[in-house]
Amino acid sequence: MTKGLIFGLTLAATLPLQAQNLILVEQGQARSYVLVSREAGEWEKKAASDLAQVIGKMTGAVIPVVNDRQTGVPIVIGSLALPRLQAQLQQVKKKNPVLRADAIALDCGPDGIYLAGSNDDSHYFAAAELMRRWGCRWYAPGDFGECLPRQASLQQPPLHYAYAPPFEVRSYWISWNGDYAGYKEFAHRNFFNNVRVPSGHAIGSYLKQIEPKVGKFEVSSPVAAAAMADAIASDFAANKSLSLSMEDASVASLSEADREMAGHLHDKYFETGVLTDSYLTFYNRVCQSLLQKHPQSTARIGFLAYINLTLPPQRDVLAEKPLVAYLAAIDTDPNHPFTDPRWPWRQDYLGALRGWARAMQGRVVIYDYDQSMLVWRDLPNPSHQVVSREIKEYARLGILGFDTESRNALATTFLNLYFRGQLYWNPDLQVETELKEFYPRFFGPAAPAMETYWSSVYRAWAETTVTEHEYFVIPSIYPRSLVEQLGGLLKGPEVREEPYRTRVEFVKRGWDLLDGYTRQLERTASGDYAGAARIGEATLAIRDQLTATSGLFTTYKNFPETGPAFWPGEVVQLKNLAKLAQKRIRQSPILWDYRSDPDDHGIWQNWAGQQAGDWQPLRTDLYLQAQLPDTRPGFGWYRWNVQLKSEELAGTHLLCPGLFNESWLYVNGHLIAHRSQKPLWWQNDYTFTWDVPLDSLQAGSNWLVIRTKVPIHFAGLFRPPFLYRP
Repeated sequence: MTKGLIFGLTLAATLPLQAQNLILVEQGQARSYVLVSREAGEWEKKAASDLAQVIGKMTGAVIPVVNDRQTGVPIVIGSLALPRLQAQLQQVKKKNPVLRADAIALDCGPDGIYLAGSNDDSHYFAAAELMRRWGCRWYAPGDFGECLPRQASLQQPPLHYAYAPPFEVRSYWISWNGDYAGYKEFAHRNFFNNVRVPSGHAIGSYLKQIEPKVGKFEVSSPVAAAAMADAIASDFAANKSLSLSMEDASVASLSEADREMAGHLHDKYFETGVLTDSYLTFYNRVCQSLLQKHPQSTARIGFLAYINLTLPPQRDVLAEKPLVAYLAAIDTDPNHPFTDPRWPWRQDYLGALRGWARAMQGRVVIYDYDQSMLVWRDLPNPSHQVVSREIKEYARLGILGFDTESRNALATTFLNLYFRGQLYWNPDLQVETELKEFYPRFFGPAAPAMETYWSSVYRAWAETTVTEHEYFVIPSIYPRSLVEQLGGLLKGPEVREEPYRTRVEFVKRGWDLLDGYTRQLERTASGDYAGAARIGEATLAIRDQLTATSGLFTTYKNFPETGPAFWPGEVVQLKNLAKLAQKRIRQSPILWDYRSDPDDHGIWQNWAGQQAGDWQPLRTDLYLQAQLPDTRPGFGWYRWNVQLKSEELAGTHLLCPGLFNESWLYVNGHLIAHRSQKPLWWQNDYTFTWDVPLDSLQAGSNWLVIRTKVPIHFAGLFRPPFLYRP
């Protein structure tokens, strides 16, 4: 165990040589019972009933849950076990917690098994720890994810154990109207406590209250801070925690005083002005006023370190005690661990994290976007390979923990939430060991093929060079060669035994989606938009079949997928392109010439009019950074030399069906068009289409040159252009 990592302790006792295992079940006959208080809390009571039910499922025995001692081996839960275990709990649990200190203790001696925690949830966590030691796993909510060993007898060896996790906050919630079936049970069985401080966008309503007093809101104004303190004083005095987060920057002050206090800094990821120092000063002033009047309040004030506040404060400032920051750095490379120095964008995030941990004195919660919400195509998007390599650094920094937003769409997330819960509880968890045990437990006789299949998927994500998110990364992470290889692994003998058959079918339907989507991309790249749309529609029908199996597998039934950001909308776009392609004059080749321009030399040196120079072939069906991961921000130039006949010149358009960012089009050396875009790519229309009427064409050779902005995020062409006449 890493020194100083975990506020916990494994208590090793020297056991007498004659110590015997306690027999809980013998050949299907109960030799034990569960003892719980009549006044038990919700999760204390649930721990008792779940233990009895799980033992029953494992062995077939009927285990009674009682409130008074009786004959047999007692499994004593919660408050009734506290007199015996209180000292161990006090020894390991975190001293002076910010929000809450979870801890568990387990003791097995000649007189029974005793399980307890430091609070109602932790009583359940103690039971979850015992069941985990028996080999019980819940890899996903409900019966689909439940794996229990089957055995006629159950014995418990001597056990003396106490532990406390390093993180106070271990939460997740399900966004986009995802299915909450089995949510609470799954969370507790995997040590999520769902402790949180309000942090959602909230300041707007308060600004309306104080506007009559202060007029135009200036975050740097002490008067505004005093008015805000008055507005929330009653809640603060009543120990009610609340949020003062910005409304997605829509109410960000733009006064010169505010920007001066913030240092006139610019965030290269969110392409916006940085207001961290101004807002943290404002929050501090609000808290100072509140604490002066209500020094005994235990209320916490949460805020999102997001968009304008993602960068940590640059001035020497420490946050006041009530403040808790939720760091939401969603655009800083979710695919690589920040412990790996090969990925500079992820090192940026580590620097911001350290800055926030220092300024907040540890009161930082990671607003964790499980990558599952960032693809939208119901294809496997694992993330444990990143979390497992970062988790110890989070613990070393002493942050409060994690609040994960996930779609809970298992076709995409699969084991993501399972590993998050386990790692948030125990950063020393060996993920590879867990995976080795997972395959036979979950897939039974199909384990060898499934291990090879999923290992290939996990390796593709672990070895990727892409630093971006959302569905544009799919062709880079899942090339057709890999998809076909994965398909071959699913052609083994049919598995008939349940629940393994259902689980293998889940994987097969998931591969069908992967196969269909990547074939759709192939057809799109060749310009066969009608064929691509047909493949897309057929694959979406397969997705409907998968969804009919379980609402946990996808989320779109409760969250209508409208617009080109979603798969059905992409199919609609392909159908529209197919109509335009009926009037196509030329389909461009996959490869165009490309030239990088990080220092913006191209305009000065007339690259649009040069045929010589350092040009290289580059694919137009895959965005820039996926092909050139070392690309520096700046600009890039694409060019295509196309031969046209005289009768093809009039009324011809260039259609770019997939082009990111602000761009300029040159024809034969002369600028003819400019396309503006919002700086953040995801704030634009997801068709990313540019339709340009062409001037200055000539019979014979024509050079079409696109100059495009290259930010840290997606850049360049990702669907090949074509010429057509409307």
